[in-house]
Amino acid sequence: MSTNSNCDVIEVNRGTWYYLLEDSNAPKNAWDWREHARAYGPFKGIPETLAHLGENHPNPGGYSVRGLPVGAPDLDLAKSPVLRTLIENAIAPTPKRGLSGYGRSR
Repeated sequence: MSTNSNCDVIEVNRGTWYYLLEDSNAPKNAWDWREHARAYGPFKGIPETLAHLGENHPNPGGYSVRGLPVGAPDLDLAKSPVLRTLIENAIAPTPKRGLSGYGRSR
């Protein structure tokens, strides 16, 4: 079962990937769903990015992948204030603790 959330996997700099995941409480049909999302990363590639998504979030129901074209410069974050804010505040990946560690203090 999926959450029907928007999800983008994007390459911001050559070999640096993030995913943007719509918040579960986001209003449906928002003008720009990314205003109601969080970014996670950076990751070294698509497999690591998708592994983190799968291990840490319910199935969004699909995702789009946008890599940088060969020879293209890094993504210009200045052109999108929403994307720039998401990337600047991205949640860095941490090792998965599993359910056994949930709620326990160490």
